[in-house]
Amino acid sequence: MFKYLADIMLSVLQFLYSLSGNYGLAIILLTVLVKFALYPLTLQSTRQMEAMQKIQPKMQELQKKFKDKPDQLQKETVELYKREGVNPLGGCLPMLLQIPFFIALFVALTSKEFTVLMGAAGSKAAFLWITSLAKPDPYYIFVTLIGLSTYWSQVTMPGAGMQQQKSMLYFMPAFIAIISIKFPAGVQLYWVISNLLTVVQQMYITGMRKKA
Repeated sequence: MFKYLADIMLSVLQFLYSLSGNYGLAIILLTVLVKFALYPLTLQSTRQMEAMQKIQPKMQELQKKFKDKPDQLQKETVELYKREGVNPLGGCLPMLLQIPFFIALFVALTSKEFTVLMGAAGSKAAFLWITSLAKPDPYYIFVTLIGLSTYWSQVTMPGAGMQQQKSMLYFMPAFIAIISIKFPAGVQLYWVISNLLTVVQQMYITGMRKKA
């Protein structure tokens, strides 16, 4: 499945390269297209996470009230979800459906086919300070941007201020930045742009909710 999607991603990437004349720009355009196509899932996921955050005080009250009655707590929790129209899996499921597309894009940008394309592109495989998008960023600039943009994208997510998530706000950006060090610059560029687009989407969705 991932190989099939990755081949599609590579074909689209080559098409975008034919339009832009640079693989760096083509990767940015491809990331934008994927994000745009998956926006409905992102919207649904964000709305459900906001709904879960909204009922947290009521959840805490139930947990205190029925802390010694797990069966009653489970029943009351289900009733609370029904009253508030909240699906506890609603925030996770749309995100899980996006994973195959992101993995496919990752596979495409780390494949031998992509390396061959970069070799054939010559100077057009370069982008900004990167001489070849098939090789890691030697100056770790993209790695730093990955860490910062991951943190920013987490901060804009609903529920970022919840106690159980605060520790992840610092751990995940550092972890992701470290594991991305040896990735090709094409993957690093995709990751940075994807994170920035996530921030834009979250700010847009939050703005819509405030106006509603």
